[in-house]
Amino acid sequence: MMVKNMARDLKKRKTKKFTRKMKIKMMIVFFVLIIILAALGVKLSFINYSNEDEYTKLVLEQQQESSTTIPFKRGDILDRNGNVLATSIKVYNLILDPKVMLSDEAYIEPTVELLLKYFKDIDEDDLRKTISEKSDSRYVIYRKQLEYDQIKDFKAAMDEDRNIKGVWFEDEYKRCYPYNELASSVIGFTEKGDAGRWGIEEFYNESLNGLNGRSFSYYDRDNQKVTETRSATDGSTVVSTIDMNIQQICQKYVEQWVKEYKPKNVSVIVADPNSGEILAMVSSNNIYDLNNPRDLTRYYKESKLEKMSDKKKLNLLNKMWRNYCISDSFQAGSTIKPFTVAGAIEENKISVDDTYECDGGEHVANYYVRCHLHSGHGTVTPEQSIMYSCNDALMQIAEKEGVKTFTDYQTIFNFGMKTGIDLPGESSCAGLLYTADNMTEIDLKTNSFGQNFNVTMVQMVAGFSSLINGGYYYEPHVVKQVVNSSGAIEENVEKKLVKQTITNDVSDYLRQALMNVTIGGTGRTARVEGYVVGGKTGTAQKEDKEKEEYILSFLGFAPYDNPQVVCYAVVDAPKVEDPGSSSYASKLFSAVMTEVLPYMNIYPTEETNKKEEKPTEETFGEEVAVGNTILDEEDIDELETEETQQEEDSTEETTPQDN
Repeated sequence: MMVKNMARDLKKRKTKKFTRKMKIKMMIVFFVLIIILAALGVKLSFINYSNEDEYTKLVLEQQQESSTTIPFKRGDILDRNGNVLATSIKVYNLILDPKVMLSDEAYIEPTVELLLKYFKDIDEDDLRKTISEKSDSRYVIYRKQLEYDQIKDFKAAMDEDRNIKGVWFEDEYKRCYPYNELASSVIGFTEKGDAGRWGIEEFYNESLNGLNGRSFSYYDRDNQKVTETRSATDGSTVVSTIDMNIQQICQKYVEQWVKEYKPKNVSVIVADPNSGEILAMVSSNNIYDLNNPRDLTRYYKESKLEKMSDKKKLNLLNKMWRNYCISDSFQAGSTIKPFTVAGAIEENKISVDDTYECDGGEHVANYYVRCHLHSGHGTVTPEQSIMYSCNDALMQIAEKEGVKTFTDYQTIFNFGMKTGIDLPGESSCAGLLYTADNMTEIDLKTNSFGQNFNVTMVQMVAGFSSLINGGYYYEPHVVKQVVNSSGAIEENVEKKLVKQTITNDVSDYLRQALMNVTIGGTGRTARVEGYVVGGKTGTAQKEDKEKEEYILSFLGFAPYDNPQVVCYAVVDAPKVEDPGSSSYASKLFSAVMTEVLPYMNIYPTEETNKKEEKPTEETFGEEVAVGNTILDEEDIDELETEETQQEEDSTEETTPQDN
């Protein structure tokens, strides 16, 4: 029954029609809506008509008419005495607004004529072509980085003539370096967008850069033009540890040595051993004009550069920009000997009273490792092993020291690790040192006197400073202070004591030995008249034994009793008759320090003069490398004849040759 009722209801629904009454209701609703919309339209028209000015002002109020960036000034880089090494000067870009210029016939000709009058380098045809082709543009950079003297007369004339339209000047800053090439590898340079490249410019880029400001205009509710300005925040000034005068002294002698001896490279670092501050840093291969950093003509002829590919030029530029003193590694040679002796004494592996017999060399495995004095030094103490740069004694000391202690002290002195200097591009040389696990007997012996492992100059300076300052290892750095644009100190870069490498007693002992190197040992040519100085010579044979090329060095300090300055001089493969003579580096050290010490108000002493007049009687001359240090089995057969000849030659000389 229920099913039948449901079927009947469904049938009724299907047969229901859209009635006339429903149509009338729908028509009424439609007409009501039309009337409402019409009334709304009339009302909106009335509002718009009666309040047109008010609403126009509201719209204009939200429309920005112009917006101009106000550039920040990048912070200066100063030397430690306030001399400006890098700064930014304001320059101006000449901007054309062709759309305004062409908006009225009265503007174009006077404007073009004035531009041609005051800017003699502008070509009229090119100017008119630019205006025509970019007629709809409001911003065309037509000349870049004009100085104020170049635009001031034009601006004055433009202010007097109301028909000069469509020309304005955009402020910008240009980085410049007042001393051009001075300390180039330390300072670095900037590229477009105030991006620092290399040196302090890159490492302290964030501090040196500021924030741009902005000037913008709009119309307020009264339809009046309003201009607001948000000032730029200038970058901070960076005060470096570099002393401009010491840097100039170093660069002068580096360039003199290059000209006179034609080496592959000459480098010098001058530092304060009691703080880690770098006073000067220069390498002959990394000197370039900071105002024109892509100029390679200092090192290559233009005819040769024209034939080079862009990739080749880029490689050469990167090589020129890098800082040899922190980025390149080399075998240090005999300047390592004080470090070897320090570790052995510190760990009680040897005594200062021990003696060693030098007979000219040692057989190690299948090799014969020679001392530079092939006839031998005889009986020497640890101090004399440093004085006379005796390889044989150092090998015996290293044997007592053992592999573990030796490699431990390489780590203690920070070899194979970055020093943390505040410059980009520092190398660690970690892969160029042996470990206790892979160091063999021959490796230990050759490492003891600075062969067969690599270091960087800054590693040597930092480690050596701890040898002579009481054992305190300070992190080297090239910046001492950051000052914000308001003149407030933002950051003081204090000296950072990293660790103690040796005790004061061992440091005093080594300082005495290093002084004797210059009085009666291999470093006599490093003497500085009027001063007691100390240091160590170094002669490291380069990998290619056929070329007889050596890296010569002297790592020294002054004064002896209270070290105030460390100087490291490195001369790579000079083209001279005696390429293995360390005197080329020792004399460079002497030349630099002869000017640096008086400048630093470090006064000479009478005692020094007396000691220089009366050097010790027993002396072994300068450090000179004669032939290969490490001989293999094929060379050993010839050794006896060579040593016999060496002994005969040495008896004819008052002072035998020394390595």
